[in-house]
Amino acid sequence: MTLITMPASPAFTSSEWGISRNVAVSESPFTGATQVHKYSKDQWTATLTLPPMRRDLARAWQSFFMLCEGRANTFLLGDPDAKEVTGDAIPDAVTVAADAAIGDTSVSLTIGSGKKINSGSYLQFGTGANARLHMVVDNNTGNGVVTIQPPLKSAISTNDNVIFSSAKGVFRMDTNSLVWSADHVSRYGITFSCSEAL
Repeated sequence: MTLITMPASPAFTSSEWGISRNVAVSESPFTGATQVHKYSKDQWTATLTLPPMRRDLARAWQSFFMLCEGRANTFLLGDPDAKEVTGDAIPDAVTVAADAAIGDTSVSLTIGSGKKINSGSYLQFGTGANARLHMVVDNNTGNGVVTIQPPLKSAISTNDNVIFSSAKGVFRMDTNSLVWSADHVSRYGITFSCSEAL
């Protein structure tokens, strides 16, 4: 698996962004009582559309598709509509304040006393092929502890760096068939869907 660099421009004109989870629900046909089991598959998903573009811009995206080799290789991606953290001013260098294990949703960060990160802000642990994307889901009290989703898929250690600006995770294409269209004046249209590489 190779990590491919996605072209930086043009910006996406629309995005459908979300998370897919596996939850099994069993319901008694007699009493209506239910049993619920949540599995550990929590996976970011995206469908992205680029603006109409001429061949000189489209060729970079065509090359990117070719380098992806269908679903074989991966790339870094973050929610294109939420590149910056919201909340109190966050220092340039934030690190993990205490170890956290796989499955944890509570993480202690060195954001400073009284600083808060608004719910809905993204953060990233790890870099390159080890990058993991998470969202802050509580209006934390400013003590440096935040609740995140999805739960950690990799353990994090004290002093690990935390990325807030343009936070990303590792994604792969949803299909091995990557296509583009072009009209009679060589304007290209490109839409693709992808999911987090778990």
